[in-house]
Amino acid sequence: MLGGLPASVGADATQPAMDYQTLAYHLATNAVGYARGYSGSHDDMQMLSRWSYGDYTRTNLGLLTNAVWSSNFWLHGVGGLSATTIGYSNGIGGQGLFTMVSPRHYLFATHMHPEGYLAAFLDTNNVLYWRRTLQRADVANDTSVGILNADLPHSVGFLPVAPANLSRCLPADGSSIVQGLGMNQSMFLFSQPMLFGNPAFVQWHPWSAVPSGLGTNWNVGIRGGDSSDPDMLLIGNQLVLISHHYGVTVGPNYSSQITAINQSMHYLSTNNQAGTDYQLTVFPLTNWPVIH
Repeated sequence: MLGGLPASVGADATQPAMDYQTLAYHLATNAVGYARGYSGSHDDMQMLSRWSYGDYTRTNLGLLTNAVWSSNFWLHGVGGLSATTIGYSNGIGGQGLFTMVSPRHYLFATHMHPEGYLAAFLDTNNVLYWRRTLQRADVANDTSVGILNADLPHSVGFLPVAPANLSRCLPADGSSIVQGLGMNQSMFLFSQPMLFGNPAFVQWHPWSAVPSGLGTNWNVGIRGGDSSDPDMLLIGNQLVLISHHYGVTVGPNYSSQITAINQSMHYLSTNNQAGTDYQLTVFPLTNWPVIH
């Protein structure tokens, strides 16, 4: 559910000031810049047009396949939107989605099981691509890696992940809220106020406002069926993958699992004769200081 406070783009002016040189300040003010001119309504957060939530079958697959990117979406055109599948041929809405981290590999929640599914990807030109999911490899903390039956084109793409030193560039006291983004089964992309006090997990507070960032009217609470949908940071105009929905307020911290994920990607490529050996692309944070 959306927060009940009056619509506003920025957080409360009484919140503490942030150091303008830090990554946390960039994440907050960058999101506010994209939100300018929008109210934080459901229509603003809806990624797709001509898409309808449903239990997709052969008789109603048009609810999924007619979709195009919404030009009224507050983050329309941001890099990386197309890296997350928009649904499955035998799925329900945007439940249990996974996100590509190479042209062939994807990350998802261990407690979800997309193996054998036909997954739909909408590229940046509104062209739909289907791929079948093959094998999985479980890592830890509800993180699993999967592989597709064929590479996806550059027009679909994949997301970089945050580097292992992400937490060193963010507040470490465990109580400082950082501006993140979440996605749910209704294909909304919304504010996800995040905490990074636990190195193994990312937590989020849908009832909080981010200092210098988006107000609570941009927050959406996680509900049953949102498992595996991605959680991200917006750095410049690029989405950076950091987690997925494991629980209502928590997900695994991918930046602490980079080595294990790469090992699983290598195993899946070898075991499925992929002909490539893709590894994670790590997003550099050299433009922001290490603060602890």
